[in-house]
Amino acid sequence: MAEHEGQNRNIPVVGVEVSMTLISDVEASGEQAFDVKSSGVEASGERVPLGQGFGASSSGKHLLSKGKEGKLPIASLLISFLMALAILFYVLLSTTDVLYSDYIRLVNSYLGKPFQLGDLLQKDILTRIPLTYFFREINRYSFGYTLIFDRALGILGLFLASKPLLLFMRKKQLPFSQQLLLLLLFYSLNKWEMLLNGSGYIHFLAFSAFYDYFYALDQAFSKKSPLLVLSIYPPFILLVAGPYCLAVFLSCFALFFFLALGKKLWDMKGTILLLISNGLCLFLYLLSNHYAVYEYAGAESISLREVLQNHLLFVVKFIFYGFSSMLVSGENLETLLREGVIQGKGVVLLGAFVLFFYMFMTLLYLWRFFASSGNGGGKAVARRGKEGLSSEQGQKDEQKQADTNALTGENIGETFYFGLLPGLLLLHGLASHALVFLTRYMFLKESYAFQSRYALQYQSALLGAFLLLFLWKNENRASLVQKARTAQGRLAFCLLISGIFLFGTLWTDSSEWGKSMYRREHYERMWSYSHDLSAYSDEELEDVFEYHHGGERIRKAFAIWEQVKKEWRAGR
Repeated sequence: MAEHEGQNRNIPVVGVEVSMTLISDVEASGEQAFDVKSSGVEASGERVPLGQGFGASSSGKHLLSKGKEGKLPIASLLISFLMALAILFYVLLSTTDVLYSDYIRLVNSYLGKPFQLGDLLQKDILTRIPLTYFFREINRYSFGYTLIFDRALGILGLFLASKPLLLFMRKKQLPFSQQLLLLLLFYSLNKWEMLLNGSGYIHFLAFSAFYDYFYALDQAFSKKSPLLVLSIYPPFILLVAGPYCLAVFLSCFALFFFLALGKKLWDMKGTILLLISNGLCLFLYLLSNHYAVYEYAGAESISLREVLQNHLLFVVKFIFYGFSSMLVSGENLETLLREGVIQGKGVVLLGAFVLFFYMFMTLLYLWRFFASSGNGGGKAVARRGKEGLSSEQGQKDEQKQADTNALTGENIGETFYFGLLPGLLLLHGLASHALVFLTRYMFLKESYAFQSRYALQYQSALLGAFLLLFLWKNENRASLVQKARTAQGRLAFCLLISGIFLFGTLWTDSSEWGKSMYRREHYERMWSYSHDLSAYSDEELEDVFEYHHGGERIRKAFAIWEQVKKEWRAGR
């Protein structure tokens, strides 16, 4: 979608407002419940299962924590599926089946001639995302190439991306209220542009692969299982992700750097092979990208060095504008700026608040990560045994270690309660912010940073930060020695952050649903223009169809599309 960077769609999502009450897990009596994988010990001395408190009574289990670990969280998946259906309804309500924007380029490039295997042998094939050829042929011969198919695939990809998050939350036994809040953030309509522009469907499918990869790494770390089998992920990601693969591979390199620094590597041979797989795929993408030719409309001929030296204010605004869009959608920010409700400084402050939240959770994560180095369940006991402790003393130390694991929320044998998934999501989201800047600075427009098309990339950091927030909050339930003041402080912070982001999400959703009729009117206008393209000038067509590379290309794309539909109808 580079050819129309920074343009608004001129088409204005309201989610169903959900009342969320994050219930305090510190009762008036001062008793605390637990959320540990094994069983904890209540203040009364009775053992309570994981998941009680913070949304569940101290004597019951919450809905989404039942069942054995490793099984699918059916109830939460059902909620996720229903949210995905609501997104699908929004998309169908807001659009019609008509070519525009990036589809003009796609039809001209790929549908004018039958697919041949030689098309996959081009030097820049990895930038074209090879898997799209497969889905494009299915769409062409099964549905006559309809945008509805692509949009539905995108929503399917979004739903699939929620599964690893739900599995992780089940593993950590997060209460229903926390899972619901994360799903509301995950399905926010701040991604409306990617959802409505069906050509972005492959990116949603790519993110489902990213999150599966991250969750697989988390599981391997938790169980200390071999890494060799995970080496298949980078090649698959290379086929489905395009430029989005850069943030994934860079995040994995950073992960293993921190694992080595914290002395947490467990499978050296598998680690080396996985790093080679990531590195080779990264090299292949960069090599393919070297041969790619991109169409940019409105870009300046300026180097990154010049921007950093002469446009520092732009750089600062771009960075903070991007972070602000995770709290208030870009559409709403543009409205506030246009109406004078806030100035650029206000947007920067919003971005600074989001960045502060990310940095706080990142520093907390790193602190716990390195503090847990070498202190995992069973390791300390083993070391004591080697020092010649008696069997009786060893049993006492083992029980003490088990109690410590219960207090910190860790499994016996799980050395880091927070796990790898939240950290990987934070790394991936922050890397995505950086990559968006590095690929869009040449437009010299800070408003590009909060465009809806980047929300999917930015969102990883928000999801990682909230997973950490919930895990950090839930540690209070597991501690018998925590002071009530500390527990209440964490609860207050969690409620404050959750409330602020929930408000921003519901505001985004409500405004987007309210704009759906106007978006549909815009698509219907394009549909009416498409019936008699020769009656309009090139400038009119470029403006209506949001494609600024000549009216002839627009007319050619519609002629090809009509021919494809005729062939499909004839072959039915």
